[in-house]
Amino acid sequence: MSASAKPITVDSLRSKGEASLLDAIDLLRCQGISHYVSLPQLIVCGDQSSGKSSVLEAISGIPFPTRDNMCTRFATEVILRRAATAGVSVAIVPSEESRTDAERQSLQNFHEPLTTIEDLPALIEKAKIAMGLTEMTKAFAKDVLRVEISGPDRPHLTIVDLPGLIHAENKLQTTADVNTVQQMVRSYMANRRSIILAVVSAKNDYPNQIVLKMARDVDGKGHKTLGIITKPDTLPVGLESETSFANLARN
Repeated sequence: MSASAKPITVDSLRSKGEASLLDAIDLLRCQGISHYVSLPQLIVCGDQSSGKSSVLEAISGIPFPTRDNMCTRFATEVILRRAATAGVSVAIVPSEESRTDAERQSLQNFHEPLTTIEDLPALIEKAKIAMGLTEMTKAFAKDVLRVEISGPDRPHLTIVDLPGLIHAENKLQTTADVNTVQQMVRSYMANRRSIILAVVSAKNDYPNQIVLKMARDVDGKGHKTLGIITKPDTLPVGLESETSFANLARN
């Protein structure tokens, strides 16, 4: 991409037909039936350190944490809504199955301010502390951080950042962690509203990355799945691995 080229964003991916449809939805919302209108959510799935958060940031313009040492520990739902005035609301939706009544009440009291969208990484870190995620306790939570951002220039879309898939336990992540993350990702994939961005990194042979199999399990015909190859610049030119990923990109 040249220096003068415009970045690919959610707005640039919208067709004229979609824009007309969302305008119609806006009109319906004004008539008070928004409760019955279910809008899509874009979920990004892939191995740890596959570049998932970078993909979301590139598309949405929202600065998700992207440093290798800032592994996603829980689902973060960023809900974009078009409205006459700008506003932001933040909440943690506690897990019904893994939290006590007292823990759920405590998490429901989490209402940190978000002055600018650039502060999202710091907000995610505060939510991690509120959920009790430390190296001494547990690595992942089934709670959801929900950030709703409204404004006249926002599209109607929910964007979900999910923990990276783990293949096996290690010193920092247990078998229970492996299962927790896979169950979480499968649950979001199976949601009828979800558009799946299946991210595979060119730094690892794609047959070793389980996200494609998981996506096929819930969307066998690929009607709601889009594969994305990250880090293609790491492929050695002319070798078999480059050809393999080029063939993958061509389906």
